[in-house]
Amino acid sequence: MPRLQKPRAMTEKIETYYDFRSPYAYFADYRIRKADFALGRKVEWAGCPIFIDVILNLQVGNEPWAPYIDTLIPPKRSYLMADIRRMAEFYGAPYKPSWKWPNRPNQVPALCLASLLAGEAESAFRSIIFDGLWHEQRDISDPAVLRDALARAGGDLALLDQVGNPAVHEALTRRTVEAYAKGVFGTPTFIWNGELFFGADRLEVLAWKVDHATV
Repeated sequence: MPRLQKPRAMTEKIETYYDFRSPYAYFADYRIRKADFALGRKVEWAGCPIFIDVILNLQVGNEPWAPYIDTLIPPKRSYLMADIRRMAEFYGAPYKPSWKWPNRPNQVPALCLASLLAGEAESAFRSIIFDGLWHEQRDISDPAVLRDALARAGGDLALLDQVGNPAVHEALTRRTVEAYAKGVFGTPTFIWNGELFFGADRLEVLAWKVDHATV
């Protein structure tokens, strides 16, 4: 007797966890936009902005909004910087950031604004901010830059008034804590059909699972 397949949901979603400061999250977003890996059927890349500093604090038992302390040893930091440049070249992704370690861009305003968006507006805003940070040398904490990005993404400009709202910051924290509880330990992370995939270099594996699964 032939195997019966469960009917597929009308809209299949891949939960897409990202923060703007992760170069690998930028590479993943760039690859998804360029569709340079095989994905046999249409899905929604449901954006889930989170704050990586909260994740890192939770990993060492600190409070979510505690000041972040960089704990990478120098050899690992040197490798990371070399790997980022290598992967940018490998993926053909434009890479010309305007900042260098130990300085870090303030991504919180952009993350808060992204958390207020959904659907196509969130997706477009996400890509615009990634491009602005990683190769257009734009200050993504600048209100003018955020306004321009939101307008280009087709979002409601009234949302800009909520970026500094403590309740929005708290909601971003809760979302990040909830993501950590799901097993998210870094970005980019993708969750599809209950299964977690980490890294821009796991998109082919994710695509293979999506194309071969019955849901």
